[in-house]
Amino acid sequence: MRYKCTVAYDGSAYHGFQIQENNLSTIQAQIEQVLKIITKEDTRIYPAGRTDTGVHAYGQVFHFDTVIDMKEWNMKNAINSRLPRDIAIQKVEKVADSFHSRYDAKSKIYHYLIDLGPYDPLKQQYRYYYNHHLDIMLMREAASYLIGEHDFKSFTKNHQITNTVRNLFQLDILKEQNLITFRFHGDGFLHNMVRIIVGMLIEVGRKKIKPEEMEHILSALNRTKAPKIAPPNGLYLSEIRY
Repeated sequence: MRYKCTVAYDGSAYHGFQIQENNLSTIQAQIEQVLKIITKEDTRIYPAGRTDTGVHAYGQVFHFDTVIDMKEWNMKNAINSRLPRDIAIQKVEKVADSFHSRYDAKSKIYHYLIDLGPYDPLKQQYRYYYNHHLDIMLMREAASYLIGEHDFKSFTKNHQITNTVRNLFQLDILKEQNLITFRFHGDGFLHNMVRIIVGMLIEVGRKKIKPEEMEHILSALNRTKAPKIAPPNGLYLSEIRY
């Protein structure tokens, strides 16, 4: 049987999603430990993508195979009853053996939160507190240069990847009182791409660079042209569409 699972997690206490060396605590490690108890064998999970240390998710997706044939609701409960409280399976579906959580994904949606209000220590793991005024209109203008299919080499930390072309369908910047929400929807994202874009849009919002400079940074294909990066705690993998 192949099971597709949608999982939400608070990434604050973990060194990202993917299993790390030196037995560092990760989301994947926690889930695989639970599946080993349920299936009575080592069970590998295959995620739709990775998230870094401190990054959260509402809609991460992974799949795994097992000879265990269990009702979807029972499998969900079996996993959740053994997971830490900061990780929760939202949905379990039986899928065809041809399904792959990573390669079948059509698009992903990320959210990033910036709070311009008074610092709240109880929320500091879940948003980026920023104590400077930001010009939202300038940020939206700058964001418009990034919409569409482009080579985003300037906006990734990983220089070993050969294909850095991605299609950014939508980049909305919403403001409600002191909370700014960035909504990214694209066919895929490079390592640190969302956080680097947010970091550079903050520079635009502070009037450190002009909106039209984003076009030049994009075409430069040079990471040194986009040196800023927002911290991980404001980032959420919201949804993966198939």
